[in-house]
Amino acid sequence: MVRGLRKFNRKRGNVTLMWVVALPVFMIIFMFLGSLVVVWMEHAIAEKAADAGSLAATKKMDGYVSAELQTIMSRILQENADNQTFIDPYQYVLGNSGLKRGIIKNAVFNNKEELIKEVRKYVEQNGAEPSRIYFFADGRIQVEAKVKFTPLIWAEEFANKYVKGTGFGPTRDYGSWWPNRKPLEVSFE
Repeated sequence: MVRGLRKFNRKRGNVTLMWVVALPVFMIIFMFLGSLVVVWMEHAIAEKAADAGSLAATKKMDGYVSAELQTIMSRILQENADNQTFIDPYQYVLGNSGLKRGIIKNAVFNNKEELIKEVRKYVEQNGAEPSRIYFFADGRIQVEAKVKFTPLIWAEEFANKYVKGTGFGPTRDYGSWWPNRKPLEVSFE
C-alpha cells in the first residue's frame, strides 16, 4: 500500500496532469479577454463613425438654418419696403422664441431625408450603421451608430447584438433655440 501512494506523489506526472487540465481553462479565459478587446475596438469604430455623422449633420443644418433665416429676413425687408416702415429683421427673428423654434422645426423636418442620407453616408464610410439622430441634445446634434458584435467565444448567444457609440457635433447657437425639452429624434429603423 505504501508503494501505491508513492506513485501519486511523483511531481513530474502531476505537473503534466495539471497542465492538461488547466489548458482549456486558460484558453477560455484568453478567448474571453479577446472578446473584450473586440468590444473595445468595435466601440471605438462606432464612436468614430458617430462623430463623423454628427459633424456632417451639423454642417448640413448650418446651411438649412441659414437658408431659413435668410428667407424670413428677406421677407421682413420686403415688407419694410412695401409698408414704408422699419422693423429690424435680426431683432424680429432673434427676439422671438416661437419663431426660432419654428425655424428649427422647419430646418429639421423639411430636410429630414437629406439629413438622414448625409449621416448614413458618413457613418457607413467609417464602418458602422446609423441608429439615431438626436437634434439639439445640449445644443448639439448627437448621432448614435452601431457595429455588429463578433465575439471570439459564444457567437450563438451574441448573434444579433450590436456595440453602440455616440458622437456629438459642435455646439451651435441655434441649438439653444430648441427648448430644453426632449430632443427631436430621427430613427433609422
